[in-house]
Amino acid sequence: MILNRLLALPILLAISPLLPAEDKPEATGDDKPKAGHSHQGEAFNQGPRHSAQPIEGTGNISFPIQCAWDEGQPFFNQGIGQLHGFWYYEAERTFRQIAAKAPDCAMAYWGMAMANWENEKRAKVFIKKATELKENASEQNQRYIEAQANYLDGEPKDAKKRKQELIDDLEGIIQDYPGEIEARAFLCVRLWQFGRSGLPIHSHQAVDAILQQIFAINPMHPAHHYRIHLWDGKKAKVALDSAAKLGHTAPGIAHMWHMPGHIYSKLKRWEDSAFAQEASARTDHKYMITRRVLPDRIHNYAHNNEWLCRNWMTLGRAHDALGMAQSLLANPRHPKLNTLSRGGRSASYGRSRIFEVLKRFELWDETLQLADTPYLPPTPKREEQLKRLRLLGHAHLGKKSLVGLQSVDAELSNLLNTAREEGEKAETEAREKAAKEEKDEKETEKIVKEATKKPEEWIKKVEKARKAILCFSALLENKMDEAKKHLGSVEDDKYNLAKLHLWAGDEEKALAMSEEALKPGENRVLPLLARIEILHATGKEEQTREAFELLKPISAHLDPKAPPVVRVMAIAGELDLGEWQSQPVLRDDIGVRPPLDSLGPVAWTPPTAYDFTLPNGTGGTISRKDYAGRPIILIFYLGYGCLHCAEQLEKFAESAKLFEENGFDVLAISTDSEPDLIKSREKWEKDGDSFPFPLVADPALNVFKEWNAYDDFEKSPLHGTFVISPAGKVLWQDISSDPFMDCDFLVKESQRLLQLHGEDL
Repeated sequence: MILNRLLALPILLAISPLLPAEDKPEATGDDKPKAGHSHQGEAFNQGPRHSAQPIEGTGNISFPIQCAWDEGQPFFNQGIGQLHGFWYYEAERTFRQIAAKAPDCAMAYWGMAMANWENEKRAKVFIKKATELKENASEQNQRYIEAQANYLDGEPKDAKKRKQELIDDLEGIIQDYPGEIEARAFLCVRLWQFGRSGLPIHSHQAVDAILQQIFAINPMHPAHHYRIHLWDGKKAKVALDSAAKLGHTAPGIAHMWHMPGHIYSKLKRWEDSAFAQEASARTDHKYMITRRVLPDRIHNYAHNNEWLCRNWMTLGRAHDALGMAQSLLANPRHPKLNTLSRGGRSASYGRSRIFEVLKRFELWDETLQLADTPYLPPTPKREEQLKRLRLLGHAHLGKKSLVGLQSVDAELSNLLNTAREEGEKAETEAREKAAKEEKDEKETEKIVKEATKKPEEWIKKVEKARKAILCFSALLENKMDEAKKHLGSVEDDKYNLAKLHLWAGDEEKALAMSEEALKPGENRVLPLLARIEILHATGKEEQTREAFELLKPISAHLDPKAPPVVRVMAIAGELDLGEWQSQPVLRDDIGVRPPLDSLGPVAWTPPTAYDFTLPNGTGGTISRKDYAGRPIILIFYLGYGCLHCAEQLEKFAESAKLFEENGFDVLAISTDSEPDLIKSREKWEKDGDSFPFPLVADPALNVFKEWNAYDDFEKSPLHGTFVISPAGKVLWQDISSDPFMDCDFLVKESQRLLQLHGEDL
């Protein structure tokens, strides 16, 4: 019944001219955008739609423009700093703020085009608007608009020509305006970017010389970012001074703390690299929580944190690395922003890193505990499940649990049976197809071979995993010949494999493999820990002491609770090495660093939900606090005249039982007035049914604005869906020009987040 009434809304809208004015829902003709969509066009739907704020620490920039809004100039300087920091989403927000306040400001639209350097479709819309308004800009600024318009006007087939023309145009600005350092900065970043895509840099030193011209005028210009990129893949040592300065040039931009990590990593200075990435993570998290932005909305965020996780592993900070991997996995997932299948996002990076840290540091108790949580759950994705079962096999070996290994083998056996059935099916279907097409024997075998290629590859992977489990079982049962036979099927780092060879009684192989794992100049602790264990176990005391000398300079951050560290500490005690560990040392070329805690939290945490009390159209009110202690899903919808909203409410109404069974309350907040709320409810309830969740009215849009379900630039409401924990934390959100429709995803993700963030249903 609800469905029929909701579907009747389009008919209601069609006949609305016949209704009294007070009964008409909002009209949505073909000449008007859909509710929630920008009236300026589709390009404006995709970017930020909430107002920009002055942000401290975006760079010492001076780029004069012509703008009727008094605050336009400092905002424009902020936006240029954000461009230099590759903080494109926030740069677009800043430039759009100027455009909203001063619609005739051509450079605001140029800035929006520049902020979409990686999205030419949108950039072309913005540069077209800038071109239409360029007479309002100075001659110097018109040159910037023309240069970008010329670049975006070309076709992809002319890519090399377009790039060279942009370089020429930027050089022209520099030649005609010798004091213009921003043109030099943009020239340098384009030379680096184009050098990676078909227009090679012929002299890095020449590009560096242009950067030095900038620093001669402004020593702390954010262009140190581009100098790091320039030398990162060439000769990292050259950019050490830029690595020390960059974070201080724009401390409010997380990416500017991240970039020095490139230089330090290339120089194997893992401690300095970890500082850079932790500073970046903390700066990002502070901004996310303050502005209520989902983590994977920010460029390079997930990459920075997974790199921090790797650096902590390299330093021996096992549980810190595990915590960061868990943090990435605990971030909210979103079909467009963060999924396991989409590379380069929190979910995919977090899963990769958690496998690595658990196995490399032999955190077997943690592995088995996490296997019963959303951090390491079973998955229907067979490749990922095989990876998980391999890890569990290592954990059961480490815990010396033959029963545990048998349980893993049983699961692998099921996988293998299924894989063989799929292979047989593929072969049967291929032969039937060949017979139908009257292929000869040779052609038939070729078709069969092609059809069974992938199934056979998968069968071999599962068989190999089972052989690894056989190896582990043989080790526990002291069947060393059998263990050696299957050791080649074990997938692990070389230094950990060396320890397995030692367990199997092959000392020579263990010693050779552990030595091979030590790469000169790598400064990595895990191979040295394994080497020390193997040398000590084989009675080579003098070489063990020498290995400790190699470990000492990089031992300051060893996690005393990590099993390999615990064992090596015991060996140090046996050898009576005393206080052999080094202490952290700050080098004299890193500059002055801020305390990390002053930058923000090391992990994302859900922000606190806002309170509200709104009328429900029946003479009462509903407050968010009425749901204290229970998880709630909030829907912000744009009145009963919005067809998109009707579709969303229909979806959620159909899923009312799903929400109820999983312990979720649902509350919908409307832009309707209370009388309109009553009318829409009456339409839904006229056949005796009741709508499955409450509706409340927010015609003044105060709650919409507070929750950011509002376009500050165009002064109009937006669609919003939020998940609030029993403790009143915003676990998940979607704010968009279109309503969120996937109820199944929402329930599953909400349950996952409730578990990961310590909330009970």
